[in-house]
Amino acid sequence: MKQLHPTHKNAQRGQSLVEVALFFPIFIILLAGLVEVSQLLVTQNRVSSAARASTRFAADGGQDEGMVTVVLNNVTQTLQTEDNVWDIWSIRATVNDSGNGFNGAGGAWTFTHIYGISNTVRFDEVDEAVIQARILDELRRDEFDNQPNGIAAGLDIVGTFTIHDVESILGLDAMEQLAGFSSLQALSVMRITANTQNATNGCAAFPIAVHEGARSVSAPGTGSNPYPNAGDFTYPSNPPVYQSFSNHTDDIALLDAQEGDVFRVFNGVGSGNFGWLLWNTGVNGDANNLENSLTWPGNSTDYSPCSGPGCPGGGGVPGSGFTYNVPGYIDPQDPADHAIHIDDLIAANTGTVNSNGVRNALQSHINLDRNLRLIVWSEAVDDLGNPVAQNGANARYRVAGFAVFRLVGYNLSQGWILAEFIRWDDSCGQVN
Repeated sequence: MKQLHPTHKNAQRGQSLVEVALFFPIFIILLAGLVEVSQLLVTQNRVSSAARASTRFAADGGQDEGMVTVVLNNVTQTLQTEDNVWDIWSIRATVNDSGNGFNGAGGAWTFTHIYGISNTVRFDEVDEAVIQARILDELRRDEFDNQPNGIAAGLDIVGTFTIHDVESILGLDAMEQLAGFSSLQALSVMRITANTQNATNGCAAFPIAVHEGARSVSAPGTGSNPYPNAGDFTYPSNPPVYQSFSNHTDDIALLDAQEGDVFRVFNGVGSGNFGWLLWNTGVNGDANNLENSLTWPGNSTDYSPCSGPGCPGGGGVPGSGFTYNVPGYIDPQDPADHAIHIDDLIAANTGTVNSNGVRNALQSHINLDRNLRLIVWSEAVDDLGNPVAQNGANARYRVAGFAVFRLVGYNLSQGWILAEFIRWDDSCGQVN
């Protein structure tokens, strides 16, 4: 075998060293860029979450000073809070009667700078007209992404708009042409209703029942119910990271939950599970009815004639007083009772529910950061009051209470939803 001359070997080693020396700086830059983008994504989630919390506070009657406190308290452990890296505005407005603008008389649109020294990179780019257009575009869209005339007419709203400058790892914030690279914005708006705390119309509820024994998630890769990995989500495609929930407490019981605690609950009738609901037994337990009940603003208090797929013809539920089938709640033990109370039973919707319509309804709630009033249940029984089997074919969920949640994500194939706890609700006289 022909042997390489030592000088030739040394030349090869020298060439390899040169190649490494040339490539290594490029590798470091790529690695730093990946870290930079990851940091910005995490920070964007934190800023958006803080803006949502501030808007919820304002919708419950909070004033501008308190809105600032809510924003900063939501990020104080993870981000700088100095006034030179934040600019925060409060928004309070009323949509005009045509639904295509804001009332000008009496100051019905206010856009108030409530924190910061106007020093953020993008401060000079803020345009009220653009922000108004963004808000109107959101308010005028329904769950099908259409813009029906007048849908936003007369709405009272509150909102939070924030700008936060993040120090760039690569020093991009020092480059004039890339000055806005790490200046992040968030806009959150909420409608004010007669009872915003419920976040639904009157005493309506959405067809999801969460067991009172549910426990909040733990950090990814830890505990019996860890926060799901990004690849586990069906939706959203770019899910929030665990670290973005700054008020979350790991592995806490639902009965002890505080605002900001996050729960992943799996479908079923066991402890800690959730179930899809069917408001009355006169209609079919299937994806069509679940989609209708999930669609904003909910139909648990709708007693107009039921129509479309999933609505059988003929008479209504015997004893209900209706001669036709309706979408709304009818107590299976007392058909004359049409209000959901604590200790009432609600039928499980055990049909195949992983449909495009159901997914679209869930996605709409996630995209619009809606607060949903859900059922909290204590036991699952059959019509005779006996505990049901794990498959829950004839399950009836017994109501233990009501809570407001914000959906964060889901994977219906794996059978779970992820929801952020907002508050308990006892405003509708639910006790029999």
